[in-house]
Amino acid sequence: MSNEPLKHVLIVGGGTAGWMTATYLAKAFGPHIRITLLEAPGIPKIGVGEATVPNLQKVFFDFLGVEEHEWMTQVNGAFKTGVKFVNWRKKAPGEDQNHFYHPFGILPNVDGVPLPMYWFQLTGGTGKPVDYSCFREPAVMDSLLAPKFMDGSRAVPHAWHFDAHLVADFLCRWGTARGVDRILDEVSNVELDERGWIKTVHTKGGLALQADLFVDCTGFRGLLINQALKEPFLDMSNHLLCDSAVAAAIPNDDAKLGIDPFTSAIAMNAGWTWKIPMLTRFGSGYVYSSKFASEDDAVRDYCELWGVRESDMHFNRIRFRTGRNRKAWVNNCVSIGLSSCFLEPLESTGIYFITAAIYQLAKHFPTAEFDARLIARFNREIEFMFDDCRDFIQAHYFTSSRDDSPFWLANKNELVLSDNIKEKIAIYKCGLPVNPPTSTEQDYYGSFDSEFHNFWTNGSYYCIFAGMGFLPDLPLGRLAYRPEALEEAKKIFAQIEERQRELTATLPTNFDYLRTFHASGKAYERSVAVQNSRKRGA
Repeated sequence: MSNEPLKHVLIVGGGTAGWMTATYLAKAFGPHIRITLLEAPGIPKIGVGEATVPNLQKVFFDFLGVEEHEWMTQVNGAFKTGVKFVNWRKKAPGEDQNHFYHPFGILPNVDGVPLPMYWFQLTGGTGKPVDYSCFREPAVMDSLLAPKFMDGSRAVPHAWHFDAHLVADFLCRWGTARGVDRILDEVSNVELDERGWIKTVHTKGGLALQADLFVDCTGFRGLLINQALKEPFLDMSNHLLCDSAVAAAIPNDDAKLGIDPFTSAIAMNAGWTWKIPMLTRFGSGYVYSSKFASEDDAVRDYCELWGVRESDMHFNRIRFRTGRNRKAWVNNCVSIGLSSCFLEPLESTGIYFITAAIYQLAKHFPTAEFDARLIARFNREIEFMFDDCRDFIQAHYFTSSRDDSPFWLANKNELVLSDNIKEKIAIYKCGLPVNPPTSTEQDYYGSFDSEFHNFWTNGSYYCIFAGMGFLPDLPLGRLAYRPEALEEAKKIFAQIEERQRELTATLPTNFDYLRTFHASGKAYERSVAVQNSRKRGA
């Protein structure tokens, strides 16, 4: 038994997961521990866009001490105010398409009851949709407006779109400048000690790398956690049917068409297509089930959607596994990113999972003792996080009214549902709030501790359920005895409507704001370079 601090952490695998882990641990533990990152050179990178959730700045970049403008201007960053779901419910006769939003705004509550419950009490689910009634953001997104005023002050909560490989490059520069050792080489084999713990990672270049703690960021291969340590991966393809994607970048005429301040999720015959707008282009990928469409089918439907020719496109063709490791941390190895767990990117869970895992790793960081209780607690946190998010993603499918293809019929009739989501449905259908509302915006967007297990509770289920036309059987009974609360809710609905008018009249377009923002960002980079050269000269 030893309470001595660890001396060396070896992160195997670069990319977003590897470099987010390296920089976070370097900031958290500074000069007291050596951080080494081993990554394979020459891996091709295709910028098809990455979408995030709003706590990325608060939990990750603020922790590093990196301001928004500093990293956004180096990663082709753009703003995201929510997710727009297109054609996820059955089209009405003569309807060309339908949509609803999942905004990032904070959902008001009255007398402890979320505002959508009053919306249903007053409208019965008809008339003005729940997202437009209960949030400011849909009107802003309809008009393609930025979430900020031109002076930089925030109007509504937002997340980001960016090129993930550019984020990894930025963090690589940030981390190596602060002492992270970078090795360009590939793993040849992994040597275990007599206990079955990782002892040495051998590389094709002849290196024998030893460390106290190993972090597996090798993606779906799981070179350390799955292949070397034989930790089983729990397949959950019976919960979510999609297992493949074809992705590419599409040019965009920003001046003519604008830049959407939201991620789009467009329902297709065998899945859905994402659209992640950035300056001059948008990343897009068709996520589909290989049981219901071939790769050729997916490519054809993708090209038809965007009006492009296959011969002109450079596709990234992806097969993925849905599920998680039985344990994300085994012995002296922690898996983070795709080597730990994966859900299709319908609600931008990828970087959220990475951020949550490194936050929890730092919180439960071991000494040489490797206290089993810390490891078990970390594993419970990751398990709860993943399963809760899996249920939320699944809710997008089985509540859909679409019945126009075998894929959508299978989602209605064949998915395995957890007891947790069954309970949420039962609660919702009888008119009760799905989850207690969060108390403050800071809790929701800034802390994993306060809302870690309920990240998707603040209006999310209400947006998805009501957007799909999946409504309670009856209004919440107690509202019939609270006429004063109902009157207060009416006032809030009116305030939201007024705020929508104010914002749409005063906010700049997302294109205009980003164009100015990135121009000032280049000036910022130039000024930093001048300051650094002056320091070197001094």
